[in-house]
Amino acid sequence: MLLLAVGALCSCSNNRRPLPTQAELLRQDSLEKLALEQRAEALDAPRSPEEKMLRELPLRPLPVTYEEGFERTLPGFAEVAPTMVPSLLGVNGLTKTKAVRLPDKDGFHVFLVGGETAQDGPAVYLVTLDAESWAPIDQLTLFESSENEERSSGGQPANDDEWVDEDDLGTTRVEFSVTSRYEIYIQVVFQSYVDDSRDLVGVSVFSIGSDGTFFELENNKLNHGAE
Repeated sequence: MLLLAVGALCSCSNNRRPLPTQAELLRQDSLEKLALEQRAEALDAPRSPEEKMLRELPLRPLPVTYEEGFERTLPGFAEVAPTMVPSLLGVNGLTKTKAVRLPDKDGFHVFLVGGETAQDGPAVYLVTLDAESWAPIDQLTLFESSENEERSSGGQPANDDEWVDEDDLGTTRVEFSVTSRYEIYIQVVFQSYVDDSRDLVGVSVFSIGSDGTFFELENNKLNHGAE
């Protein structure tokens, strides 16, 4: 009986697969991890050349703060064909178009788009796109040239011998910033030509809603210390 039992054990051990070695386990883990990564990449791969182009636009971190000439130089932006901007980013009527991608907001894609209007003036817009379809949802005007017109005696240039109130000599300009919380500040400033003083004319603050559209924040909800 003992011999039969030993024989049975030997037979079972001969048919049993030996325990895998540490190297084999590591190799198996690596293959499984690679398969998961490839599956995730396939699911997240661009579904069209247009989506691929949007994904490959330069990514600019937040916050974004206005600097002198930002609307003309569009620092860090990449060129986008004007014919593609309306369908891809929802902005019409621009030439010399450029765009840059910002960090996503609650699943929505966010871009800054700049270019020149039909009046050959600079313009900058903030736009949101749907997370899945990458279709344009909404846009917010940050800067347009019509908002940056010089003032002199009621908007008319003064003659050399015409007296003009110093308060009317200057330019009205628009400045903007986007915080890391997506609080979007747009302020109008009057810059005097006489003494280089700056007067704040008005300020509006916007954010992005749960549906991807822009809405204006109430004054008591402003967080001026946000970064």
